[in-house]
Amino acid sequence: MRPTQAIESVDKRTVVDSSVSSMRPTRAIESVDKRTVVDSSVSSMRPTQAIESVDKRTVVDSSVSILTENKVDKFYRISFWGLAVITFALPFLFMIHVPDSPHAWDYFVIFNSTTELQGHSFASLPNTASRLGYFLRYPNNQFLGILFNRFFAPFADNLQLKVWAVTAVSALFTSVGISSTSLLVKSLSGKRQALLYNFVAVGFIPFYFYGAQLYSDTLTLPLVALAALFFIYAVKSSRLSKQILWYFFASLIGVIGYEFKPTAVIVIIAGFFFLAVNKKWKQLLIVLPLFIVLFAGGHELVKTTIASEPAFSEQANERHNLPLMHWIAMSWSPTNKTGGFNKKIRLYSESFPTYEAKKEADTQLFLNNIKKMGPIGIIRQIGRKLGYTWTFSDLNSSYYTYYHENQIVHRYFDYLDIGANHEGNVTGWFMLKAAQTLYWIALVVLMWKEIWSLLAHKKNWKNPWFVPALSVVGLSIFLILWEANSRYLYHFAPLMIALATVNLVKIVSKSKTHNNIPTEN
Repeated sequence: MRPTQAIESVDKRTVVDSSVSSMRPTRAIESVDKRTVVDSSVSSMRPTQAIESVDKRTVVDSSVSILTENKVDKFYRISFWGLAVITFALPFLFMIHVPDSPHAWDYFVIFNSTTELQGHSFASLPNTASRLGYFLRYPNNQFLGILFNRFFAPFADNLQLKVWAVTAVSALFTSVGISSTSLLVKSLSGKRQALLYNFVAVGFIPFYFYGAQLYSDTLTLPLVALAALFFIYAVKSSRLSKQILWYFFASLIGVIGYEFKPTAVIVIIAGFFFLAVNKKWKQLLIVLPLFIVLFAGGHELVKTTIASEPAFSEQANERHNLPLMHWIAMSWSPTNKTGGFNKKIRLYSESFPTYEAKKEADTQLFLNNIKKMGPIGIIRQIGRKLGYTWTFSDLNSSYYTYYHENQIVHRYFDYLDIGANHEGNVTGWFMLKAAQTLYWIALVVLMWKEIWSLLAHKKNWKNPWFVPALSVVGLSIFLILWEANSRYLYHFAPLMIALATVNLVKIVSKSKTHNNIPTEN
């Protein structure tokens, strides 16, 4: 060595030796043993290998020292608020031009219908398939329609102002949902893990496309995240009073979510399973009755609100409401190549005069289809459903948000394919889809690896990550039985990203261990 290098080497050994001398005897011996093993392994290498090994340890040690706890705290706070601001602001760049879109799906029907109503009764709407008939056909959207009509009535006279107002509410819900999941990750795995989640979540494009429209998907995104967060807070609380408080909030949020989208309550059900498999009977006896009472009360409140609207009378609902069995029968038709929406089957269900007649007809249709398909056909239909649910990297947001107010987005990225009709720029659309596909593949693979790790090994059932993992499994099973659609994954997307980042950290940690690189505590 050169003299200066020798001095630095001696100084480093002196610092290490002094740190060892300050340890308890057993720890000092362990530390010396570790260094002896490392030093002997280095000495047995060829000179170039030894130098490379020392260099790797030096680089890692310096990187670890840079990320002190204080800096992690600082970076997490910055990234948390950055995530909240970005996920609130970017949807405004993707505001949807609702009135003239050729794809008049549910959100557009609700938006345009309430614009016509201007806060008045739904009885003012014409009884057509895309106005009053829509709300009578789909009773699950009657409550949402009433709230939408009342809340945005002051903006109904100014269409552009209403678009901004709706986008603002939707963007706020999006930001709250994504940020709440960051708090969930921090609670379960610490700030370093949450810091990674913040950076990964900001790159998920559907947050900005769907974040610009206020439908049940965006409305329940924060409700799913908050229900999971509050449930985890309750599980981790040591005081009974805090457990009751957090379980109350989790149950309340879950009940509200259910009224807009039934799958939102899956998080609470997964929490019940977590308490049961870990024999936390005391906590289960707290939250289960609490949830039942809140569910009964909340459902009654919603029914009363709907009954207050003259257009949604008991007689009208009895005549026009589609039964729950309709969605199952529709998705299990052998002629349904996606397992999703099918207009022919909807018209078939509507042809029957009463709710009970529709239910009986749909049930019989489902049973006949199952017999007709046989085991091979059932497997094929499950494959179709899985494909229609999991192979859209953007959760089909480009289809459901066509087209955008922003002329740059509209000119270069908007594209719509409905049968023989094609509109927009397929090149820009394809490039955006391709970029998101790389993200989506990594997310799905890492997420399911983590879910398997948590659920397939009994020793991991005590890990509270069990709740988000089982929630995603529950949603997946539901979408096999129910109507399939990749959009139906959206309100669980933050939990999916969180699970994927957990597995990513595990892979990196294993890689460091395999290469004898020290990992951070």
